[in-house]
Order: sequence, then structure tokens, then C-alpha cells
Amino acid sequence: MVNSKIIAAVVVIVVVAASVAVWQLMLAPSEQTIKIGLVAPYQIPVGQDMDRAARMAVKEINDAGGIYVADLGASLKIELVIADTENANPEVAVTAVTRAVIQDNVDLLIGGFSSGATLADQVVAIENRVPFIITGASSHLVTRRGPQANYGGLPEGHALRINDAEGMSYMFHYCTTTYHYSETVAHFFAEAMKPLLDSEFGFSASRKLRLAVIYRDDAYGKGVWDATKHFIEADNLPIEIVAEKNYPKDTTTFQAELTVIKAAKPDAVYVVDFTTNTATIYRQGQSAVGLNSVYIAVECCEEPEFYTALGEWGDYQLLESKFASYAGPPFYLPMMDTYVADYQEEYDTIPGMMGADTYDAFYIAKDAIERAGTLDKSAVRDAIETTDLPQMLIITESGRIEFSTETETYHEIAPFTFVEQLFYDEEIGETRPQVIWPAIAPGVGTIKQTEFVLPENYEPGS
Repeated sequence: MVNSKIIAAVVVIVVVAASVAVWQLMLAPSEQTIKIGLVAPYQIPVGQDMDRAARMAVKEINDAGGIYVADLGASLKIELVIADTENANPEVAVTAVTRAVIQDNVDLLIGGFSSGATLADQVVAIENRVPFIITGASSHLVTRRGPQANYGGLPEGHALRINDAEGMSYMFHYCTTTYHYSETVAHFFAEAMKPLLDSEFGFSASRKLRLAVIYRDDAYGKGVWDATKHFIEADNLPIEIVAEKNYPKDTTTFQAELTVIKAAKPDAVYVVDFTTNTATIYRQGQSAVGLNSVYIAVECCEEPEFYTALGEWGDYQLLESKFASYAGPPFYLPMMDTYVADYQEEYDTIPGMMGADTYDAFYIAKDAIERAGTLDKSAVRDAIETTDLPQMLIITESGRIEFSTETETYHEIAPFTFVEQLFYDEEIGETRPQVIWPAIAPGVGTIKQTEFVLPENYEPGS
């Protein structure tokens, strides 16, 4: 039934696509636009952040004259095409991206949120050879599921494998993967939290940190679970996983899972979900279950709504991130000063992490199109692959924006991630983060703002 609905929608879209393409070709250069599709879930806060950031970037580029296309001898304005994936539903995402690619005839796609939705909708871009700068999905498979990266380790016959090498070459990942932030989280526990526990509670150096992982049962959650196990083993970290609980992605109450975790007596709890559910797990774990531990979440929660939803239950808890707008000023990257101020002035709220990725991606697209000198999609793809720009809103390991062509990191950037601790502010009724680890970022210098401390009611594992 699902497939028949998608096929029917695609048929309708194809019927009108030809006339749209002909109309665009008949326009004079001065009347043409560069159509960039924004793939975003507009029913949830992260999608609204992506939309705001995209509109900021488009306005800035258009106000500055647009994007110069050499073979047309003209500068063209960007036309933003919305591919609304609603709540990151894979079926809706496929239909939305199909409409943008076939009916709207976009020149390029930016965005994507949720690994499950992006792994589904990117197939449309792969088959139609449309460059896609993915700024939201954390599964490394979005660029590694093809032959260039040995199919991401997927066995032959797996439903997610893509055999189309050329099509996969149009996919680019301007985002942190589950491996990037799980490596940061695991090493933080081993290098910062374990020594503190040993000191505070007189534990033996041979005692391993007791870690529990609770995650949504989808590509994103499973990716974090697999990556966490990988780094603990590969890097020989002094961490023991004492509990692992997953749950259906439509779950809204987590007391049963948290009760099991409490019984395992962990030192810390790694929470893998999006903004609303993560805040709920933090609250229910402490208020309903009495699991007085250290909780850590991942960067997709770096949104204003997370701090509002947490309230006092976020006090002294943790968040992995790569964009800490709530922790400044002063900011660690010069561009953040202007970006955060302009965003606040325009939208009366602080920007989130997902919007920052999206904003940068529009400038990556502008640079690639101008270097390509054409809107030919294969030429634009080649230009994106050779991107070499200074880092903008997201810190990278090299200080540059570059897409790797190595087998293990195909078409990925190398972002730098860090850990923040949240502190409750009674006056505003929300938490605010401070960077606690590591101290130094490459090409930036000191980013650490305060020392990591345990929550006042913290109870270590047995």
C-alpha cells in the first residue's frame, strides 16, 4: 500500500515536470533562478531552525548579487524550494523530494533530517543525479552505502546497499555522523569523568566506568549504539556497558526502560533521541525513577526548545555538540558573532545547531556553482567534491571545509565536537551550557569555559 501511494504520487509529478523544465529553459539569463531545495521537517522545531537559517543565507547571497554562473554570463538569484518532510517521516520525505527533483527541477538539494528519512529520500536524488549536501542525518551510510565506501559494511543483498557508484557520487555529508559524536562521548567518559569518579569516590583505577545506553530503535539510534561499542573496544577504553535499552520511535514515556537501567547501577546514561524525547528522558529518569546519574545527549538537541523543555531537570547534565550558540558570547568562531546576532534580530530566538549546518551549506553551494561556472549537475558535483573553504559556523579538524574521498570517510567533512554542561538559571527558568571538554579546538584555541562537576544529588554505580 505504501509503495503504491508513492508510485502514484511520482506519476502525477512526472506528468507536469516536462513543461516546467521547458519553461525554465526558455527564460533569459536575467530571469532564471538557481533552484535549491531545502529538505526539512517543518512539523518539528529543528526543521523550523533549518528553514530560518536557509532563508537568512538565501537573502544574504541574493542581496549581495546572487551567484555568478560563467557560462550564462550572469549572476542568478537563489529560489528556495521547500521539500517539507513534516516530522521526518520516510514516506512523506520521498514524496517531498520527488516533487522537488521532478516537478520543481531543483539544481541542488540541501538539508535532510533523520537518518531513516534521508536514507529513503536520497534515493530520488541518487537516481536523478542531483547534488545533495546533507546537513542533518547522522548515519554515515548516507554517503557510504555505495561502492566507493565498500557499501558501509552492509552485506550483499542488504536493502540499504546502493550499487550505483555514479549516483552516490552526488551525495555529500556536511554533518556529524554517529561515529563522530560517539567517539567524543566515549572519550569524555574515559578521559574526564572516570578520573573524577575515581578521585571523588576513592574508586580503584582498574574499575571501569559503568555506562547505560538508551536509544530510539531506528537507523540513528542503532548507529549510535554500534559506534559506542566500536570505540570502547577499538580504543580500549575503561568503560563497561551495564545496560542497553531501545524503544519504538513513537514512544513518549520511558519509565519502564529507565527502571531497568537504574537497576543496573550505571555511572552515566547516554540518551539517544531528538529534542522532545531526550528532555522527557532526563526529567522522567530523575523525577519519576530516581535515577540520579549523569545524562548526556547528542547535538541534534542543541535547539532553544531543549533548554525550555528541560527546565531545572537539566541542571548539571551534559550535551555533546559542535555549535554552542547558547554558550556565547564570546564565540569561538568569528562568523558566529554576526550569525547569532542577525538570527536573533530576525527571529527573536537563538539559532540551533541544525540551522548552522544548513546555513553553511548554502555558501558551499554558492562556491561550488561559481567554480563550476555552470548549473550542469555533474560539474557542480565535481566542484563540491573539491571544496576547500575556511570553516564558517562549524569547527573542523583542519580548519577547512573539505569533503574526503577516502574509502572510510567518503564525501564527509571532519567536524570537531565537544561536551557542554548545563546549568540551571532560576531567573529564566532554563539551563544554559558551558563548554567543559576538551580544552582546545584545532585552529581555534581554547574553547573550555568551566570545569566539569558532578550533579549535587549524583549517585555512582555500584
